[in-house]
Amino acid sequence: MNVLMYCLSSVSGGAVAYLRNLAPLLAKRFSLGENRLKFLLHEEQEPLFAGIEEASFSWIRGKRSKGAERIWWERKHMNRIVSEHNIDVLFTPYQIAAHVPDVRQVLMLRNMEPFLFDAYNYSITNWLRNQVLRQNSVRCLKKANRVIAVSGFAREHLVEKMGVDAERVRTIYHGSPDMQFGAEKDMKILSKYGIDSDYLFTCGSLLPYRRCEDIILAFAQCATKLKRDVQLVIVGSGTDQGYRRKLLQLIESSIVREQILFLGQVSWETMTSLYRNCMACIIATEIEACPNIAIEAMAAGCAIISSDKPPLPEMFQRCSQEYKARNLNQLAIKIQEVADDSAWRQQLKENARKRSERFSWGECALKTYDALVNW
Repeated sequence: MNVLMYCLSSVSGGAVAYLRNLAPLLAKRFSLGENRLKFLLHEEQEPLFAGIEEASFSWIRGKRSKGAERIWWERKHMNRIVSEHNIDVLFTPYQIAAHVPDVRQVLMLRNMEPFLFDAYNYSITNWLRNQVLRQNSVRCLKKANRVIAVSGFAREHLVEKMGVDAERVRTIYHGSPDMQFGAEKDMKILSKYGIDSDYLFTCGSLLPYRRCEDIILAFAQCATKLKRDVQLVIVGSGTDQGYRRKLLQLIESSIVREQILFLGQVSWETMTSLYRNCMACIIATEIEACPNIAIEAMAAGCAIISSDKPPLPEMFQRCSQEYKARNLNQLAIKIQEVADDSAWRQQLKENARKRSERFSWGECALKTYDALVNW
């Protein structure tokens, strides 16, 4: 069986991490049997596929198409590419893909935002974007021969909310990354960004559903009550400029603004250092499918404070300090408990590391292989 993995739509941080971690393991599994795997990718993505033999690639060179331009490119070229390589199964690790006749298509539900964004105050551009994504996601997921759900929460939405046949859905979690590589550089990196005390850490795309404002406000409630000086470090970027401005204004007006560091987007090396050394990682997000930040925080051994919105309880399985979403008083209390009690903080760290072992890229690769070749 010939399988083509379409990688051109993998542009976000989570999608790139998925390719970087899964592709080598999936390629290795295919090399052990009679089934064949080929990756369709742009030359800009080459560093993500280091170590995989050249014969496994079909390259797209020149200017990289994005957004609507990429969709038109797919409609124009995918039928030909599938035919040229005699493809039996087309795997797109996303929930939207061009329809190609006479081939089995496997998609992945990995972005819940288009289905749940209505309750949030988005800019008109992002509101329209999510409307279009929702319509196209529903259309494509219902047509797919098989769908990989990246969590039980995503699976439930497919089956219960969208009416996708449960037999067509496979639940496959992402894996846990190596978060210890490069630890010897940590102090230099933290110093570079002006982090000179214990700190709380939060990260992710700056979009309304992340509820970063809750963290800023709760921190202001409890910061002066803590036994020591603590900073709040915020990392992330996003396409909603109105929400970004709201956060910056909130920081500027905060009574503890001197203790809040907004770093914007940083490198993966810096992210790992921030995870490893934080007093606690706070995850307030309300819309996720299989949040990479949750798995990364566990793998780094963070003491985690998280909201009770699904799928976070599913991911953490009680290894985090949970609070009711949007309850700022409760969040402030949880922050103070974790910051002031070193024994409890250490227990949370150990619980997180242990839980992270349940998320394996090797297992993800094996289950993905099975979903692609066993029909």
